[in-house]
Amino acid sequence: MPKALINGISIYYESYGDGFPLILAYGLGGNTGQWHPQISALSEGRRLILWDPRGHGQSESPPEQNEYSLDVSAKDLLGLMEYLGLAKAYVGGLSMGGAIATRFAIAYPKKVAALLIIDSATASGLPLPTAVQATLEKNVELATKYGMETVADHAIQFSPNIAERVKQGPEAVNAIRKVITGNDPVGYANTITAILESVSITEQLPGIEQPTLVLVGDTDTALPAARATHEKITTSELVVIKNAGHLSNLEQPEAFNKAVLSFLKRIDFT
Repeated sequence: MPKALINGISIYYESYGDGFPLILAYGLGGNTGQWHPQISALSEGRRLILWDPRGHGQSESPPEQNEYSLDVSAKDLLGLMEYLGLAKAYVGGLSMGGAIATRFAIAYPKKVAALLIIDSATASGLPLPTAVQATLEKNVELATKYGMETVADHAIQFSPNIAERVKQGPEAVNAIRKVITGNDPVGYANTITAILESVSITEQLPGIEQPTLVLVGDTDTALPAARATHEKITTSELVVIKNAGHLSNLEQPEAFNKAVLSFLKRIDFT
């Protein structure tokens, strides 16, 4: 799959199917491979574009902290759309990816036909849950001092965001480890710092006028923030996936796909 030079760095993306585009990014420490259970369903009748934000997956990891922020990644998304010649798209993502998409919708509303905010506390602009923030702060230290294997050990044991996925057994745990260790420690640590230092956009959420899906797992720590996001965006609908945590697309893929496809069918831009 190709890479594009966007804002001076290499951005990795994948493209599946044809039709009106749906662009998705995954969460912190993830990559495009985390969308595997969605590719077939979401690319039917539309063009599904998956991308790795800077510092993640197969995209480049710039060395300096000031080269990272959710708003910078939103500008990367704009550059990717321009590179692909896309005037408008459904835009979304999970967790950090949802925060990037939300900031993109605020900054470039004419580019967004609909917004999908999935399992995302950071999209709300509200303070992160205490346990989540503590885990992230520790992961910055571990990534910087010891590397991503140690980060994976710590996340698997302590991160509330992947707790439900860990419960799915050794195969799921091995998949988590592979994904986390596939990241550059510099890009990973810089991304976390940028998220923790990001300026709140909570009061800008009511300005989002596009149809919006706020989707979240019923045991996700992001559930309160998702409810707050839904309340702020008057054009949004809230879907809570049963028996799912922070990685609802992996933990309950059939229910996830059904919810997303139902939303897209109702607001079909084409």
